[in-house]
Amino acid sequence: MDRKIILVALAIYLVACAALSVHHEDLADDEFETHMEREGKILFPFVSIVRFANTECSSGSAMSGTCLARRECNNLNGTPTGTCASRRGRCCVVQRSCGSTTNVNNTYFTSPGYPGAYSGGQACSIIVNRCNNQICQLRIDFLDLVLAQPDGDGVCTTDSVTVTGGNTVVPILCGDNTGQTIFVDFNGNTAITITVSATLAATFSRRWNIKFTQLGCDCPGIAPNGCLQYYTGVSGTISSFNYGTGANTALSASLVTGTRQIANLNYGICIRMEAGYCAIQYSQTSNMYSFTVTGDVEGADNTVLGTPAGAVTGTACTTDFVIIPDPVDTTTGLSVGNDRFCGLGFMPVQTGAKPFVLYVVTDGGEGATAASPPDIANRGFSLAYTQTAC
Repeated sequence: MDRKIILVALAIYLVACAALSVHHEDLADDEFETHMEREGKILFPFVSIVRFANTECSSGSAMSGTCLARRECNNLNGTPTGTCASRRGRCCVVQRSCGSTTNVNNTYFTSPGYPGAYSGGQACSIIVNRCNNQICQLRIDFLDLVLAQPDGDGVCTTDSVTVTGGNTVVPILCGDNTGQTIFVDFNGNTAITITVSATLAATFSRRWNIKFTQLGCDCPGIAPNGCLQYYTGVSGTISSFNYGTGANTALSASLVTGTRQIANLNYGICIRMEAGYCAIQYSQTSNMYSFTVTGDVEGADNTVLGTPAGAVTGTACTTDFVIIPDPVDTTTGLSVGNDRFCGLGFMPVQTGAKPFVLYVVTDGGEGATAASPPDIANRGFSLAYTQTAC
């Protein structure tokens, strides 16, 4: 008797599937999905709904989405932009702005009216909760981040972006950081809050589009402990926050002008050692301002600015500097003898110290101290790296 019931149920299921297959040819995607849900409940309620992975998908625009069921996308106030998972799902773009909360992977946090200019106002925040307890890290991509520049001392007094609640110390940032990426460890189930403060009294065309990607504890792309930034690939370019070739025109209380270098930094930039490579080389990029970390850029001799002759190393670097462990001068093949680099130029170096990491340290301002003259119009750094084969 049980066998007869099973055979009858199977026959009904096959007939129903055949009927739905024919109907789909004449239905739009959304109509078919609704039809599937309705027919599933009426014709064969014992059949499970087909599920699919909620993977990242292409939306046909600059923003990627997550593959979800249409109803799930609507419940998240997302925007369905196309089909995915062999047309079983919708590529759902989740975009949020001020005062919102999300636990959805691939969420975009945008300024009010984006991509239009934002004049400023009250602090604009978003709270990011973990998707699940297997998530360990939040990747934050500043796809488009243009805020007011710091004051002349490198302090973010007009605009700022802060990241709190995570297990990673993130410095206060401002200025132009488009293209920069940071990695923040979740502290258990504690949410991570990202806040953009933009002073209404300062007239400036601000905008931001920040993407949040949640990384599983076993994800190959997760950044190692102690790495605020993490690069992959045999070669590439790493830049300090708010690096740019143009001078900053903001003034500070000390009347220091021109700096783009952010104050109060202390973080690590890590580079994944690729298979078959055992060392890494660093060199200044071609622009003359690409390593201006300390000193007077406006008063510098043009024959020194941006060249190895303008490099300062060792104990002379006491306020703002870059640390590269165990460096060797690639020109002479000799050990540099110390790991601190500052000044108005950079000597090309190589290191086999592992892991591949570069540390960035800046103090609280650019004004003169008893130990050093004032720093004028520093841009920060832009360094090219290339891994060398074993």
